[in-house]
Amino acid sequence: MKVFVGEYICGGGFAGHDNDQIPAGMRQEGEAMLRALNEDLSRFSETTAVVEQRFGIDLEFCDIVPFNEKKSLWAQWVAAARGCDAAIIIAPESDGIMAMGVAALRSSGVDTIACSGDFLRVASDKLLTAQLLHRTGVAHPMYYSQKDRRMAKRLATRERFVVKPRDGCGTHAIRTFDNFEEARRALCEKTLLQAWVPGRSISISLLASGAYQTFLPAVSQTITEDSCHYVGGCGPLDDDSQRRAAALASHAIAAMPPTARGFVGLDLILGDEPGEDYVIEINPRLTTSYVGLRKMIHGNLAARLFDLELGPVKCKASVDSVSWTPDGKVSIDSAVTA
Repeated sequence: MKVFVGEYICGGGFAGHDNDQIPAGMRQEGEAMLRALNEDLSRFSETTAVVEQRFGIDLEFCDIVPFNEKKSLWAQWVAAARGCDAAIIIAPESDGIMAMGVAALRSSGVDTIACSGDFLRVASDKLLTAQLLHRTGVAHPMYYSQKDRRMAKRLATRERFVVKPRDGCGTHAIRTFDNFEEARRALCEKTLLQAWVPGRSISISLLASGAYQTFLPAVSQTITEDSCHYVGGCGPLDDDSQRRAAALASHAIAAMPPTARGFVGLDLILGDEPGEDYVIEINPRLTTSYVGLRKMIHGNLAARLFDLELGPVKCKASVDSVSWTPDGKVSIDSAVTA
């Protein structure tokens, strides 16, 4: 089997930008996911990836194709993926990047393991996600946008607010406000205002292959209070939190249109009581949590995408025994795990 891995940030997506122009943390997260996924894929397949040489990334058991600044990024991906049985993309949904990468590969006949159709469209736009979740009764924070002001009066009574890009990736470019009018003035057509929801920041991932869908262990996310910046994660959660996270995520996925495939990450808030739990975002892509999740379970996560491993995902780690940073450094508390 041959698999192409299209990693956008390290694979030509920021060609022409100086290293200091790349959003803080994004390159480290992209490289961490690329290394982890390649390691898992290399256990059962040959892998190919396009990589910018300036980053000095050496991937073991991977055929690295140097990125050429004089040629189209998507054309280089298509050429590198030619002859591969499948492709997996690691890319942000910002500016339609994920959708363009998927379209380029699929139009060239490459089986691309990624979300598609209205699922990808809705999940890539946080306003569309908010509207759908509220319409279908899935718990989601109150929101406000220049195009949808229905919740303005109720939202104004809250004490804290978040303004984020509608197509944002992760916690980049998020701003917080303590005043509704200030938050509203910060809005533009491409951003969304939401109520700040207190509670534990949680991530849970859906893995969707051709044969089945399954949720991976839910984990906690460490988010800075002042800037909402992601600084790592830890897991797995305790059994009760796992059940709550899986139940809420199941409702959200059931409410979404077709078609989920590959990895889907859901960001949640778990409150003091189940009635205070919320879905915050649905990310139609691989997330940084992958670097920790692969250390928590028996087997190979990537192999499940190809139905090479089946059955329930079995966790081998104790509560909060695995932690990681955005750059892919994983720590395992062997005393706790034992």
